[in-house]
Amino acid sequence: MRKFSIFLFIMSTILLNACNGQTDNITYAMIVVVNNKEYNGTETVKDEGIKMGEMIGEIEKETPVDVMPENNQSNSFEVGSKIYSVQGTDQYIIVIDKDNEEHLLERAPSDE
Repeated sequence: MRKFSIFLFIMSTILLNACNGQTDNITYAMIVVVNNKEYNGTETVKDEGIKMGEMIGEIEKETPVDVMPENNQSNSFEVGSKIYSVQGTDQYIIVIDKDNEEHLLERAPSDE
């Protein structure tokens, strides 16, 4: 009976450790929704061909990173961050955050 108890204890410990999922390595997309269109962070570098247009909104609510934002919301930018169009295209937007840094976001492929 003692051997069975030890076996059961070891198996329980292994099972509990296996179920203790680590979420430290999960990353989430940088998302902004403006004018009911979803934009995501991009690797595209802002160059001379990408010129800031007029202000089209600002972030009204910051959602948790694992929650899909709604219109004028973001899961990564603070409330008050400014959203600008890009001249000549609706494929990109520029967000200026509270630290006055510019971030180029690209329209989500599923939203075209």
